[in-house]
Amino acid sequence: TLNSFAAEPTGVTNRLLLTLGSPAESICVRKPIDSVTVPGYEGVFTLTNNHSLTVSMLKPGVITVREGSNTEEYFVSDGFVFFNQAKDDSGCCTAEISAVEAVPTSALDKDRATQVLSELLSGPKDTEWDKTKIQLGSALCNAVIRAAQ
Repeated sequence: TLNSFAAEPTGVTNRLLLTLGSPAESICVRKPIDSVTVPGYEGVFTLTNNHSLTVSMLKPGVITVREGSNTEEYFVSDGFVFFNQAKDDSGCCTAEISAVEAVPTSALDKDRATQVLSELLSGPKDTEWDKTKIQLGSALCNAVIRAAQ
């Protein structure tokens, strides 16, 4: 993981250290934060420092990163989150989020997502692949539409 090569934040204690990335980019590596809220397949949940060990698959939705009064939101298509306890005396636990795609919600285009959804729904529905493509594509487009600001 990226955490294996990241420099330790100096002077940081008892904080949640977030690593968030996709195959295309690393958004943050071991960034000290207050909490991160993720769209797990079993439901939306929030991780803070000293949470119980967690591994969860993510569904399309919004990840919210909170640090003091600042909030950052990212749309993820899917992925995984891994939460681990501190491995040293710092008391800093780690949350690693590996997403297939992750983009700031401000970059989402609701009109384009609506157009793609319309194209999907008006396409062929003859084969099982057609039906599966419509089902999966519709779920993703609807998640983008809900998350778009």
